[in-house]
Amino acid sequence: MDDLLSQPTRKKIHDVVARHPGASAREVQRFAALAWGETAYHLDQLTRGGLLRRERGGRRDYYFPAAMGWEDRRLLQALRSSTQRRLILALAAAPDRTLAELKERTGLSLSTTSFHLRHLLERGVVEGFRDGNLRRYRVVHPGRVAELLRGYRESFRDRLVDRFVAAWSGLLGP
Repeated sequence: MDDLLSQPTRKKIHDVVARHPGASAREVQRFAALAWGETAYHLDQLTRGGLLRRERGGRRDYYFPAAMGWEDRRLLQALRSSTQRRLILALAAAPDRTLAELKERTGLSLSTTSFHLRHLLERGVVEGFRDGNLRRYRVVHPGRVAELLRGYRESFRDRLVDRFVAAWSGLLGP
């Protein structure tokens, strides 16, 4: 395995994925400032060598350090989508919201909110429950979401993430 990382380009790509877990191949290419073919080749070598893990999600592949656990990979994969990140942050900041309340809180259309919420429910990132005649939603592990966002904050470059991390920082400690 150390032989794989002795090649400077592979080491660079490995380090990019460690700093930006869940990044797509194109994101890795941009972060590493490499050509597409070079990036794709070395991502494949690192994946085959067991240093990176590639997971299919929707229409793209996500890359993670091999040692990263399933729960964190699942959360980071959802957080890589700006729309899903928006929903997760809205629910983590104000849990137990209805679909209509989420639509209002995020400014997304009802169909977009419903579509992405369904994906988050399928992945187990969000859970739904009945409250009388209403269906409400909450993030399953909001503290872990906050820890991941704080740990990989520069990976997202999003004002919404910055505000969320600042609000949760007092709860999580230094």
